[in-house]
Amino acid sequence: MKKYLRQTKMDIFLPQEALSVIKECHVFIDTCFLLDFASLKKTKDKSKLIDLLNNFRNLSVSFITLSPVALEFYLGSTSQDFLIKEKYLTSIIDEVLPVRALKEEVTKKLIMQYGRYAKGKVSYVDLCLATALKQFPKTFLLTRNYKDFPLKIFGCEAYFILQFNNDLRTYCFYSGEKVIKKQKIKEEFPPF
Repeated sequence: MKKYLRQTKMDIFLPQEALSVIKECHVFIDTCFLLDFASLKKTKDKSKLIDLLNNFRNLSVSFITLSPVALEFYLGSTSQDFLIKEKYLTSIIDEVLPVRALKEEVTKKLIMQYGRYAKGKVSYVDLCLATALKQFPKTFLLTRNYKDFPLKIFGCEAYFILQFNNDLRTYCFYSGEKVIKKQKIKEEFPPF
């Protein structure tokens, strides 16, 4: 019986259009991205991911997050874990915004847009990120939690895929703009 070796190297699939879409902007980072980065075992893999982020930084992209995201990332840490996670956070994030930077009226409008979908399905942290995305123009959100940011409210502008440990993870750059649906055009058929 053959034994299968586990994939130990990390690969990144980045479509070129992602680089053209994500430039000269701010990108909010979701907790899932920070946790995935922290879970990488090899320094080489962490370096690859940092290189990817630096490619975006070369396009005048800054990576920011909100204080609730940072706190969610730190949850469950011992004092030693906390210091390691703090180092990871500062290696990725350029600035952590306080939650007081968010406007309550934007959050209320967003809650109404989510409607009944939000009841029990959207966390406080994700609601804060969604508010920031709606509130600040020319920003994106980097996450792989597509269920928390429905396409009826947000637009998926670009993506990339990470492959590591026999797992594929798709990360999307969401915008606060709703995808505009194309109107159906009635086709006129000539009479037979």
